[in-house]
Amino acid sequence: MILPWKRSDSSKDSPFVPSPDKARPFLERATKARDQSSYEAALFYFANAMKFDPLSVVLYDQMYECAKEFHAAAGRPATSADTRPLDGPGSVDKLAIAVLHWMRDANNLERALDMLQASVNAQQLGFGTWAAPKVFNLLCVVHRDKPNKKALLRAKSLFMEVAAWEEAKLCVETALKLDPSDMQLDREFKQILANRAIEAAGFHKEGGATGNFQGNVKDLAGQRALSETEAITGSAGTEDRNLARTKADYDANSSIPENVNKYCLALRRMGMPEHEATAYRVYLKGYEELKEYRFRMAAGDIKMMRAARELAKVEDAATAAPGDATAAEALVRIRRAVLDLQAAEYKERSQNYPTDRTIKAELGRILYELGQYEDAMGCLQLAKEEPRMKVPAAHMLGRCFAVSGWHAEAVGEYKEALAAMDITQQDREQDLKYDLMLSLIEIAKDEKSAQYARDAAEICSTILRKDISYRDIRQRRKELDALVKELS
Repeated sequence: MILPWKRSDSSKDSPFVPSPDKARPFLERATKARDQSSYEAALFYFANAMKFDPLSVVLYDQMYECAKEFHAAAGRPATSADTRPLDGPGSVDKLAIAVLHWMRDANNLERALDMLQASVNAQQLGFGTWAAPKVFNLLCVVHRDKPNKKALLRAKSLFMEVAAWEEAKLCVETALKLDPSDMQLDREFKQILANRAIEAAGFHKEGGATGNFQGNVKDLAGQRALSETEAITGSAGTEDRNLARTKADYDANSSIPENVNKYCLALRRMGMPEHEATAYRVYLKGYEELKEYRFRMAAGDIKMMRAARELAKVEDAATAAPGDATAAEALVRIRRAVLDLQAAEYKERSQNYPTDRTIKAELGRILYELGQYEDAMGCLQLAKEEPRMKVPAAHMLGRCFAVSGWHAEAVGEYKEALAAMDITQQDREQDLKYDLMLSLIEIAKDEKSAQYARDAAEICSTILRKDISYRDIRQRRKELDALVKELS
């Protein structure tokens, strides 16, 4: 018996038939979103494309490049709400969800291993083979100082499942260094070596056929050698080599957009101010010469990130000296400057991409912070048309109405947001209910309505039962008791 393990049973799935034609529209949307530096949306569309065409190496490569850009832009991990639209009955649907989770949290080893498991469950072993060098690179980085045998063994088993023998071999070698007395592992190591030899000879292919996925991936060994270049995370030496390599490509031909992009990503991954400044200049030069607005947006992202870091320092100084009037004045001034910068950036982006609702939502939030409520309302009303933005946009829109004194409209928006919310968005629920309560209190006072006061008191009680320390909820409860008695 050459392969002494059992593959996961996915026979419950209906036979999967790839459909590149159905994947194509999602790929087009992903490419457009990536060009606009909307990396989160792009990754979502790539994952949708994967549901229809999980055999496309080109799709994997494009999605991974986008994930690196998302990571460089400090993107946040996906929530269940982000992946819910991808859900479906098939194991390929589950694979698309696992891939999106990992691509948006590419330094998370557990996500990476879950993704490999999903590829096994979906019988998409070619994807697992493609991902294996990247997962192994992450494994090495995460456990660089203190290797974890349990993680190594889990990774080894998954690498074996997808026939990534080189990575499985390296896992076993590392585990044996940690525990040389593990004889079972030593026997498994010898079995892996035998399987590698069989695969290299081509005897694992039925009838000597070359039509399997690995045969369609050109120069698989070469791709594994490139894992260091492609890695989202790597050692300091790796980052230095990647920077030198991408700079050489850029210097050789700066008119190729991908050379600009890779060089700037390598610069930003160095994490030093001087490298960030160079990336800013290269992005602007790329925009001026190549007329690709995504480079202008990337330069703007760097500018806003640097401003946000400066604001964080001023906030820390003000917190450390609560009675210092100079520190407080500096905080107000710097915060306003950062908001003005953000507003200018997002107004320009909104003009270049008028149909992008995520840009509208962020611009609406910034304008709200600046006190430009009517302009914010227009942006947020458009943002609500995007299903993924509905809850946060409706919440911010309600706040705009409330601060303008239109509490009936605010109540409508808050209730709409609460109705659209699912269980994965519970972190926003308390804030939404609190804002709804405040608007109900104002209506109760204006209309001398005991019913509105009772409605507000009921919401207050709900918040109090869940978290008695939430903001000033205990004091609000006392005030509402008095208001209900007064109006009744």
